[in-house]
Amino acid sequence: MVQRTILDCKGRGADDIFVHVRELIEDGTLGQGEALPPIRALAQALAVNRNTVAAAYRKLIAAGLAEAAGRAGTRVAPRTRLGMPLGVHAFTSAPGMLELASGNPDPALLPDYAPYLAALPAEPPALYGQPCYLADLQAWGRDWWLRQGRIGAEVAEPLLTHGALDGIERVLAAWLAPGDTVLVEEPCFPGSLALLRQMGVTLIGVPLDGDGMLPDALAAALARKPKALLWTPYSHNPTGVNTTPERAAALRAVVDAHPELLLIEDDHFAAFTDAATPSLVSPGRARWAAVRSLSKWLGPDLRLAFLTGDLTTLTRVQRRQYVGPRWPSFLLQRLALALLRAPETETLRRRAAACYAERHVALTDALRRRGLAAQAGEGLNVWLPLADDAVVAQALAARGYLVRAGDAFRVTRRLSALRVSCAALPAERADELAGAIADCLGGLGAAA
Repeated sequence: MVQRTILDCKGRGADDIFVHVRELIEDGTLGQGEALPPIRALAQALAVNRNTVAAAYRKLIAAGLAEAAGRAGTRVAPRTRLGMPLGVHAFTSAPGMLELASGNPDPALLPDYAPYLAALPAEPPALYGQPCYLADLQAWGRDWWLRQGRIGAEVAEPLLTHGALDGIERVLAAWLAPGDTVLVEEPCFPGSLALLRQMGVTLIGVPLDGDGMLPDALAAALARKPKALLWTPYSHNPTGVNTTPERAAALRAVVDAHPELLLIEDDHFAAFTDAATPSLVSPGRARWAAVRSLSKWLGPDLRLAFLTGDLTTLTRVQRRQYVGPRWPSFLLQRLALALLRAPETETLRRRAAACYAERHVALTDALRRRGLAAQAGEGLNVWLPLADDAVVAQALAARGYLVRAGDAFRVTRRLSALRVSCAALPAERADELAGAIADCLGGLGAAA
């Protein structure tokens, strides 16, 4: 049926095929997750060059309408009810429902901007042609890595981007083209998955255990000649796994055998640990980048992240940034610097770190008392493997708890688990939630 519908395409150019398939997706004829015909087969059926079909499919992927599924070909991308790619929509809960799905920080642990904005000294307006970043803010970011990181290469003055995903996208765009292969952890943060699929890259998932990515699995994935590896060294989202120094050393030995690989480290939770963040970057690596967002610490609306890396990568990123947005708002940069220098912000940071750790432990312990093996780790989320996550998530919603099922985090393989955002869950309610999850499981049981 799909084949016959697509064969109704009247034109024979890449744009014609793209427009025709787009219309079929947008009117619902082609459903979410539905496989598109193989490139070679469709090219033969339409009597066109296979490169024409490949170009049309690349345009569908770039438009967020389709996704590359590796050896499984190309399929219609999953979408929300609003038509947006999965991983980018907001979670709105009904009145009385406890929202535990978004992965947001606790608003009560974010600073109030108002007094800091009011106290900013008068400055001349920012104009075209001036430097893009506050030098003092760049220096603060570089010092952060120097005092709390294990990057083997020289750490340059960081650029400032509009959040971590903006920085990651700019680094990938500086080196990759649609169709290139990127390695990610599996399970993977949905925001990263949505971004990478929209960029038209092919994804390979590397599984994790409690110590981080599996070295043997990473070595096997590298044998497929990927162009880049995106990984989270600390408080992985969704599992909460912290890569141990020993595992990081083993993984670094694996990637050192691939000097051409672009390494990108998303250190999103660095503000809430005093330990030095593990890194896979060895001295002399040619292509690498590391990003630290201020979103979890100072608030998502600040839209700022530090991006460091090798000089070629940073030069390419800044060159492209300058012909687009040019610079992040100097008002936001000045506000961020004032917040980072304020003793009150440091006090709030320490309180937030303690609260997030306490809430994570409270929920994982409460689940384990009921025989449910939640993943050990840290961060804003708890990962709970289950035999039938979708049924449990639906049952929890009926009881007033909004959580996220595992399929949102899959790269290629089926995942059955719940991600419960515990950042704003009071420790005293952890037992209540664990009891509700156990009740909803009923006879389903937990996954082995």
